[in-house]
Amino acid sequence: MKELINEGFMTYDAIRYGISNKGIKQPRQGRRYTPALIAINSLPSHIIAAVKAKYGELEAAPSKYSIRGAYREDQQALDFYRKHTLPNGEFLAEEYIQEYTINASLLKAIRFVLNDKRSFTASRGKARASHIWPAIANEVTALKSGPDPILHTLPKNPRRLKERLDLFEKEGYINLVSGKFCNKNTEKIPEEAKLWLLTRWSDNVKKCASLTQLFREYNEKASVTPSWTKIKTEKTICNFIYSEEIQSLWYAHRHGELISKEKFSYIHKTLMPTMRDSIWYSDGTKLNLYYQYLNSENKRCVGTLQVYEVMDAYSEVLLGYHISKSEDYEAQFFAYKMALNFAKYKPFQISYDNQGGHKKLESSDLLKKLAHLAIRTQPYNGRSKTIENVFSRFQQQVLKQETFYTGQNITTKTQESRINQEFFNANLDQLPTEQEMRDIYAARREEWNNMPHPKTGIPRIEMYRSSVNPQAVKVEIWDIVDMFYVTRQKEVTCTAWGITFTEKKIKYDFMVYKDGNMPDLDWLQKNIDKKFVVKFDPSDLSMIFLYERTAAGLKYNTVASTKVAIHRGKQEQEEWEAQYIKDIEIANKQARINRYEKMEQLQREHGTHPEDRGFRSPAIAGIQTSVAAKRKAKKSSNVLGSIGVIQKAVSNADIMQEEDFDPYEYAKRAM
Repeated sequence: MKELINEGFMTYDAIRYGISNKGIKQPRQGRRYTPALIAINSLPSHIIAAVKAKYGELEAAPSKYSIRGAYREDQQALDFYRKHTLPNGEFLAEEYIQEYTINASLLKAIRFVLNDKRSFTASRGKARASHIWPAIANEVTALKSGPDPILHTLPKNPRRLKERLDLFEKEGYINLVSGKFCNKNTEKIPEEAKLWLLTRWSDNVKKCASLTQLFREYNEKASVTPSWTKIKTEKTICNFIYSEEIQSLWYAHRHGELISKEKFSYIHKTLMPTMRDSIWYSDGTKLNLYYQYLNSENKRCVGTLQVYEVMDAYSEVLLGYHISKSEDYEAQFFAYKMALNFAKYKPFQISYDNQGGHKKLESSDLLKKLAHLAIRTQPYNGRSKTIENVFSRFQQQVLKQETFYTGQNITTKTQESRINQEFFNANLDQLPTEQEMRDIYAARREEWNNMPHPKTGIPRIEMYRSSVNPQAVKVEIWDIVDMFYVTRQKEVTCTAWGITFTEKKIKYDFMVYKDGNMPDLDWLQKNIDKKFVVKFDPSDLSMIFLYERTAAGLKYNTVASTKVAIHRGKQEQEEWEAQYIKDIEIANKQARINRYEKMEQLQREHGTHPEDRGFRSPAIAGIQTSVAAKRKAKKSSNVLGSIGVIQKAVSNADIMQEEDFDPYEYAKRAM
């Protein structure tokens, strides 16, 4: 009433007149602390329109004596059901928490209105007390509809609704929890019988084929066991066997422990690397392409090979691989080597499985040299091997396009993952050779690396090339030598021929060169008869590294390359060979002169030169001698003019015919 006057809708006198003469209703008279109330709907229509224009549509407030008006969410009920645990240790599902809280709140609202029966019956037209529960049931049912429904699950029947309220007030909040959560079906099975069911279902020797068989056998045993009772339906057995706390016990014995591990063990949520060379994964698998070959009896055979791959986890780029008959040390060695040559950087971490070849890599310290961390993946844990997922997609998306794709492994279930055996058998003669199959695989790897990454849509190789890892270490030639070159246990002696050794029954010759193909004669003359430790790449013997063994360990000396071979006969010599021979001959003569003159200079400085004591120094044969010099030397000294004459005479002598053989005298007679 006060708002009508203050807002100017009506004057006080007009309201009083309307109450007396115009039918305006006044539900409550004004008192000292209680304002008077006017029923809006009883006002003239133009006043109602003005009130609605200012305050909007008006809704009748529910009476405090109505169940809706008394309804309040019971926080104690909400807390109780959130913390309540079932007999199996689990909490209630959220939908049941909401349902039970609404029911408890509504039952308390019913009790509130029932506490003042006089007001309650008056608000309902002074109904008799015997009509209270039907009225309550009708009102409770009506609450589930309307613009603001209360979605309870209380019974509609007045008698059952009253019983539910009585039990709720007697037992408390627990009364509303459904009995189905207490596993009452399994309670029909005695504890001893439960153990029998569990052990019988997990028996791997005398297997139980189905729950129907288990149900039949149980009832047969129950008929002769006094403490057991027969079960009417198979569902009771199913509920027990597949209950959460029971299923985890028998699953490993019926399906295998590894499958049980996959189902019940905790799984980490992991984040993939955000930069290249953070993690390299490596693993071997069957190369899913058939090829043909001829066996020892010259018959066509069909075969497959193994491939070992090294992959960058960030970009899924296949970095290096090796194809062989088995996943062994050699396959792993060459795959890592190819990956490192491709990447040009060392990875921060490599992850690999526990195959035998890796144990040899670990013992050789290759893996420790290759990356900052070398970590074995957990055995029998497919989820931890990201590369297996890549293998699967590589096979399904790329290799599957090939005519003679083998299909995926035997665990695949879809028919699309299997080979068309009829077509395959009809075209065995069209199978590629081993080399053709290797070329096909190399091309398909390249296709995979250039395909868009499933997460970014950017080609994998582009992702890899454009990424930068600030902690990745650049690979130097010394890293390649240290990790992938083989060290010969037996030292090799340097001779005028160079460095020569035999590996796998093949002889290899090497020389130290400078300025292209010119031998480094200065190095050669300083290292004749010196022993070297040789490091070489088994897959590429075009270059070797020479080390000296010292007290402090191996000391690097130089690099030697495959020795250049030239034709002896001029008929087969190429143009460069004649010049090459001449250049080396000049270099050889110059080296002889330099050595000879250096020694003569030292002799003069120390007073040991022959000419300082009345003797003559011989000329350097083939360089300083001439016909005139030879005649002069022969006349003046009556001795042979050339050491070559003596060497030739000795080679023609029959030493066995003379007891005291003097090569010098023999040469004089021969002349």
